[in-house]
Amino acid sequence: MKDQSEFAKNIIKIYKKHARAWTELRGQLLYEKAWLNYFLSLIPEHAQILDLGCGSGKPIAAYLIEQGHSVVGVDSSDVMIEMAKHNFPEQHWIQTDMRQLDLGQKFQGILAWDSFFHLTQDDQRKMFAQFSRFAEQGTVLMFTSGPAAGEAIGDMFGDVLYHASLSQQEYRQLLKDHGYEVVKMLAEDPDCAGHTVWLAQKL
Repeated sequence: MKDQSEFAKNIIKIYKKHARAWTELRGQLLYEKAWLNYFLSLIPEHAQILDLGCGSGKPIAAYLIEQGHSVVGVDSSDVMIEMAKHNFPEQHWIQTDMRQLDLGQKFQGILAWDSFFHLTQDDQRKMFAQFSRFAEQGTVLMFTSGPAAGEAIGDMFGDVLYHASLSQQEYRQLLKDHGYEVVKMLAEDPDCAGHTVWLAQKL
């Protein structure tokens, strides 16, 4: 497949440009609820959760907060972070690129839902060191990917939206190499809008 990774450079700009329209389109339907419940079942009460690509904080971070957890949300879009701060001022919201995040903190849960898969394949490989950096023994990691290795181009309000994925085998190896055990993985889950979801725990 032709390398389309040049389009990845525009992702942050697109989410800044269309932040409010995307948030409205996304809506409040929590189709991820079953996976979020599984994720939460593996972490302690009143946990610290790192949400990479948090958007406006709704509906995912909102659900985590409702369950009694504290959220540190990270997003590259200043508009998304402004909305998140407005929605949940008591939580911690950081405008930065997840690849460059530098925090002296460990988390019991790390979430990269519909965000990690906008990175190039090489950047995805490098992110596993980031996941480990913020994890302690028992930390639960959940992220979405594509179902197979490759690049895909979508559309957001007329702008080209880049996605990439590694192979399932490579994700499993990267998780293993960084001390994670796969708890559950499902490709193109029909009960979750066709998402491919990975749930792993740090050993």
